[in-house]
Amino acid sequence: MAALISASALVDMFQTFHVSAWRLETGTYSLGYEAPEFQRFKAGNPVAPPDVSWWRPWLDRVRGFKEQGKEIGRVRVDDVPPSDYQRWQLWAEPWHKDAGEDIRHLPRPHAVAVGLPSYDFWLFDNDRLVLMLFNAAGDIGSRVLIEREDSPAIVAQHCAWRDLAVRNANVAETAAAT
Repeated sequence: MAALISASALVDMFQTFHVSAWRLETGTYSLGYEAPEFQRFKAGNPVAPPDVSWWRPWLDRVRGFKEQGKEIGRVRVDDVPPSDYQRWQLWAEPWHKDAGEDIRHLPRPHAVAVGLPSYDFWLFDNDRLVLMLFNAAGDIGSRVLIEREDSPAIVAQHCAWRDLAVRNANVAETAAAT
């Protein structure tokens, strides 16, 4: 059974996972709260993530997860060449990695070739899957929770896609394209 969940319910999942939280990112986003910082980056005057009020709490949470022995990671599927948004993500990546986040990259043609889905999702402890559904403008349209106990095949498929993405991801390929 699938259920729509709110943004706050997704945030709560980060408080309750035990071992790992992992995300496949497939797009370029247009999230309103990010817009001023993204514009500063494009203008050549970026602000370091620890100095941004909405960014710093994420980095602090990641550090806390690592201190608790929890893993947090993602694979980003990047355009070739990367979009301005993806270049901004690459610029900010050292702060995420310093906090303890495992971020890898996969060029979009390679992701398509190996059969990865073209949508975003989070996996929590291999038991809870959250599909992140974005609208055409790049903003989050909805979040759909699917739990292993209700839909084991769907969750298992997304775990297999995660493993496939991680096996095929390579930071050097995308970084060289920038």
